Amino acid sequence: MTKSKKNATPQFFKPVFTALLAALIILLTFFVRIPLGPLTITLNCLPVAIGSVLLGPLYGAVLGAVFGLSSFIMTLTGGGGPLMTMLLGVNPFFTFVMCFAPRVICGWLPGLLFKALPKNSKTKWLASSAICCGLTTLLNTVGFLGLMWIFFRGSLTNMPTANIFVFIFALAGLNALVEFAINLVFGTAICRAMYVVTKNKL
Repeated sequence: MTKSKKNATPQFFKPVFTALLAALIILLTFFVRIPLGPLTITLNCLPVAIGSVLLGPLYGAVLGAVFGLSSFIMTLTGGGGPLMTMLLGVNPFFTFVMCFAPRVICGWLPGLLFKALPKNSKTKWLASSAICCGLTTLLNTVGFLGLMWIFFRGSLTNMPTANIFVFIFALAGLNALVEFAINLVFGTAICRAMYVVTKNKL
């Protein structure tokens, strides 16, 4: 009986930990934004990166999906800003794909990569987790802006607001650098601490 319960612990732990990270993503999406001069820093990628490294690509993709759905719901309620509201009016389906698909990928691909990277020493484990935590932010930013350009550049080329893309891309690039640093430093540190505490359950 004791052995059976012990073997069942990892199967129970991963969904529970995923649910906690998903709740944190929703909280960060709707309630936490950090103003930094002209930038607004979000921390949504941090739980996705942690889940991707510690729980694997499947759970990472689930957390990415939660991030994407939360982001789209935020856009529907007008909380995504005037540009997102405008894009939603142009094409709701493309806006959904733009919000959803990159977030699933940024949760899935780093988890897949982490499984393949060397982890047979503390240094290698930290290096592998740092690469994957940083990659989460890069995939999110590049995927989101790339799809925005692909889906909407033709629709907005004759509108005065089309010129805003240059400003948005530049600002998003600065945001991405700050969020990349946050994910790299804090994501790696949190992953290592959580791994030490929960390694028998993962």
